[in-house]
Amino acid sequence: MNLTLIGLLISYIMALYLFSTAFYEAFRFSKEEGKVNGTTFLFSFTFALIFTRITCLFQPT
Repeated sequence: MNLTLIGLLISYIMALYLFSTAFYEAFRFSKEEGKVNGTTFLFSFTFALIFTRITCLFQPT
């Protein structure tokens, strides 16, 4: 395996994991009443977008 394929797989898996974490946090927010702490959601979603961009950079043409 070459390094670009490994980078592609790692960034793709991280993006999927972070999107699913953000999705789970959003469901958890919907059940709570009052103020919620949204830092996990914000960081997960932001880094998921960053890893999505990295995945696009590693994609072979």
